[in-house]
Formats: sequence, structure tokens, C-alpha cells
Amino acid sequence: MASLTRKVLVYILLGIIILPNLLSAQQVVDGIAAVVNENVITLSQVRKEVDPTERQYRDIYAGVELVEKIKEARLSSLKSLIERELIIQDFKTKGFFMPDNVIEERVQFIVRTQYDGDRSALLKTLQANGISMANFRDEIRNQFIVGAMRNKNVQSAVLVSPYRIEQYYQDNIRQFMQPNQVKLRAIYMKRGIFMEKRMNAKGEEEEVDPQLLQMEEIYQKVQTGSDFANLAESYSEAPQRPTGGDMGWVTDSTLRPELTKVVFKLRPGESTKIIEVEEGYYILRVEEIKKATVVALADVRDQIEQTLMLEEKQKLQQQWLDGLRAKAFIKMMF
Repeated sequence: MASLTRKVLVYILLGIIILPNLLSAQQVVDGIAAVVNENVITLSQVRKEVDPTERQYRDIYAGVELVEKIKEARLSSLKSLIERELIIQDFKTKGFFMPDNVIEERVQFIVRTQYDGDRSALLKTLQANGISMANFRDEIRNQFIVGAMRNKNVQSAVLVSPYRIEQYYQDNIRQFMQPNQVKLRAIYMKRGIFMEKRMNAKGEEEEVDPQLLQMEEIYQKVQTGSDFANLAESYSEAPQRPTGGDMGWVTDSTLRPELTKVVFKLRPGESTKIIEVEEGYYILRVEEIKKATVVALADVRDQIEQTLMLEEKQKLQQQWLDGLRAKAFIKMMF
């Protein structure tokens, strides 16, 4: 173990403040989140990593639940930073080298794509955030190192046997089931803002929605054989109006319940009556029906193979990282 690591550990265990000659002044003032071999991860590094997540959590949670969520997020971020530090240290230990021209090309790409080619704009942004160009380049270098090392340690071809693919298919058969589907066209009109008065069959005055009266006229045209697509293009207020109300293939889970319970009882060529919903009125026409089926293995074999290959690569990554952890000295401070 490096001399610096031993000194840091001794001071930590004794509860003594770390002396400035062991760490930079910034690290002393900042605070230590973890020690990884001879290097320190600071609290500010963790805060920078976790801040976006914490802001989201503060909008969603409160009280004890908020505290627990933030604690979990900080711990997860710290573990991620430790993993990153282990990878960078492994890169250096193995004597690998990242050419400066690779880093400069990335800087130029960022300037070109994010700052319209104005390098001074990048420098001003960095300065406003208290970041030097040297630190910015170091961060880019570390990103390249982490990516390169991850790829290097799972570069061997991952093979998935036909048996594993077939077993995955059988074990997850529900995942490959396709529910009942119908191909729909729709005519939709919003509820009117103002009501109209008319006499009903009993000679009594009542208020009615003029939009509903319009839909009743459209429904009569549907019943007498008028082309549904043409009616949708002429009257519908739905986004599908330009395509004759074509909603494509839908399942019972993609339609709102009040429509589902009517539509899936129809046969091809049949239309619904006027269906009232909270915000308006629908008339739907079923054009085709597909009964529930299970997708054949042949049609999803490639998809399953890719899933299993990804799982295997993640497993190899984890084994490699576990090996780095086993050889390292790691002290987490929270």
C-alpha cells in the first residue's frame, strides 16, 4: 500500500483532521467521501455527480422518503466514482497511454458542435463554472480511458448457444405474446363550448350540444353507407383527420377503457354508435382484426441473442470490476 494511503487511513481511523501536506488544500476544505488506494474522492465530486438527481427528488418526495432517496442517490454516485477511479488507476498501472491529439480532437468537436466553432465561448463557459482548460482536458481524457478500458475488458467475442436462446424464449414466453389487435378509423369531435336550446319529442325545451347534433348527422351518413375515411377527412377533429381517421393497429391497452369495451366486440367493417367521453364524441370503425398470438421463436431469435449477449458482457464487466476492487484499498466515508 502506498505511503500516502497508509497515512490517510491512520488519520481517518484516529479521527484526526487530515494535514495539508498530505492532501491539497481544496480536498481538506472540501471533505473526503472516499479513499481509493492513494487517491481521494471529494464530497464536491459526489455533489456534482448527484445534484441533477437530487433536484428531481426534491420536486417529487418530501420528509423521510426524500432523505432516504437522497441518501441512496449519493451512495450510488459515490460507488460510480469509485468504480471510475479504479478503472483509471488500472489504466495507469498497466502503463497505457492516451495521445494528446485524441483529446484535442474531442475538444475541437465540442467547440464545433456546441459553441458554433467559437473556442473563446467554451473558455468563458469553463471560467464561469470555475473549471480550467487543463481540468476540462483531464475530464475528457478520463472519459476516454474509462470507455477504452471497458471495451478492452469485454473485447472477446461473446457466443450464445442455441440452447440458451431457446431456453430464454420458453422462460419468457409471455414477453412474446401479442394481444388481440384491431385496425381502426376514428371520427372525433370535441364537446361544444356553448349549448343550444331545442324542443324534444315531448315538446319540452332542452339544452343540447351542437357538436353532438353534428355527430348524429355524421352517424346517419355512416349508417347509410357513406365512406368512413371521407367523413373523417371532412369532419373529424382528431390528429388522424388527414389520413381519413386512420389510427392503425391498436390493442386493448392502448385505447381508453370506454372505447375498448365497445371496439373489441365488433367485426371487420362494423362501426360503433356515438361514444361519449369526457371531452368529446367518437365514432369508430373496425377495419381488420388480429387475434392474440405468440411470436414465433424464429422471428425473435436475433433479438433474444442480442439480449443474452448484452447480459454476458455486463457479467464480464462486473467480474473485471470485482477483480479491481479485490486488489484495491477502498475506504468509504458515508
